[in-house]
Amino acid sequence: MRIRIVLSLIVLVGGLMPTIPVLADDFLLSIGRDFKRRNCWPEPFVCPDRQSVREPTAIMIARGWERQNMLHDQYFEDGRNVLTEAGKIKIHWIVTEAPSQHRVIYIRRSDNPQETFARMEAARAYAVQVLPAGQPLPPVLETSLSPPSWSADRADVISRRFTSCTPDPKLPSTGGSATKTN
Repeated sequence: MRIRIVLSLIVLVGGLMPTIPVLADDFLLSIGRDFKRRNCWPEPFVCPDRQSVREPTAIMIARGWERQNMLHDQYFEDGRNVLTEAGKIKIHWIVTEAPSQHRVIYIRRSDNPQETFARMEAARAYAVQVLPAGQPLPPVLETSLSPPSWSADRADVISRRFTSCTPDPKLPSTGGSATKTN
C-alpha cells in the first residue's frame, strides 16, 4: 500500500515537473508585485480621489458662470426680442471684461423656440457691435437654468424692514449763533 502511494506521488510530481517552473515564476512575480503595491499603497489612488473631490466644485463654478452670463426675460423688452439697456450693458461686460475662458453668452430658453432663436440673434448682433477688434465672437448658447429670483414675501419683508429702520427727516437747528458774511 505504501509503495502504491509513493509511486503515485512520483508519477504526479513527474507529470507536474514541466509546469512547476511556470507556476513558480508566476508565484514569485506575484510576491514582488504585491509587495510593491502594498508599500506604495495610497499613491495609486490619490489622483482619482482628488479628482472626485474637485469635480463637484468645477461643476458649481461652471454653473455659476452660466448663471452670471445668462440673459433672461428681464433683459429683453416685453413682447419684443429687443435688448433692454441692462441687456446691452451685460453683453458689453461679457464681451469685454469677463475672463476669456468664461466669455459665453447664455440665453434663457423661453416657451417658444422662435422667441429663443430671435433673442439669441439679437444678443449675437449686439455682441458683434461691441466686440473689440481682433477678438473672436463669444458663443451664444441656450440654457435652461432658472433666473435668480426672490419670493414676493421675502421682498416685502426686506422692504418693510428697510422702511422701519429709516430715521425721520430732521432739519438742522439754527441757534442764535448764526454769523453774517460780508
